[in-house]
Amino acid sequence: MQPVYTLEELAKFLNRPAKEIQKLAEKDVLKGRKFQGKWVFALADVVLWMEKEMTQVEIDKTVDLENAVSRASGESEEEVSLASLLDVQTIDLSFSAKTKSSIINEIVKLPEQVGKLWDAGAMAKALLEREEMASTALDHGVAIMHPRRPQADIISDDFLTLAIARKPVPFGGGFANETDVFFLLCCQTDVSYLRTLGKLARTLKTPGFLDELRQCPDAEAVVDLFRKTEQELS
Repeated sequence: MQPVYTLEELAKFLNRPAKEIQKLAEKDVLKGRKFQGKWVFALADVVLWMEKEMTQVEIDKTVDLENAVSRASGESEEEVSLASLLDVQTIDLSFSAKTKSSIINEIVKLPEQVGKLWDAGAMAKALLEREEMASTALDHGVAIMHPRRPQADIISDDFLTLAIARKPVPFGGGFANETDVFFLLCCQTDVSYLRTLGKLARTLKTPGFLDELRQCPDAEAVVDLFRKTEQELS
């Protein structure tokens, strides 16, 4: 059964005033429902809202959300290392897939071939279901694909995979929203997913990062770029 937050619990989790959370719910920005006259929020809906917040708001607000997740979870506050989650064997800088389904089916093969993912078919299905809910494509030609809920039983550990297409392709919003940089982010828990997503969003928002990423000559250069940018953000 999915965890459910009361208005007060969610406000404490996010370290925000309860009135602010209630306004978001009333405007249907954050999906919630009334139960016996009081607002309640399903974890899956909170995660969907936090995804949008982390990828669309300013860097300082993204940091606030990351910190809120860390405090509320009780997990170690050791900072996520994207460079450590990347593997040069799961980075493809000449991705040739051209349709949404082929992109998903091809990108899952990268972690599968090095033993990070045990069931590529099941992951592809979960990714497609998530895309059918709402596209994970963002501005600036980037998509951060992920399953709606953690698939802990088919992944060996948290990992991040990257594929850059030779030419941008329609992925989320038709020809007006072409995408060439595709990430696959898989984590064991919702908490680790949100913390990693926040760190990735901050990294992508770093001025000049995407331009440098697209110009990387090989996978080793990609990992080095992430490591350098993360050091600058710390």
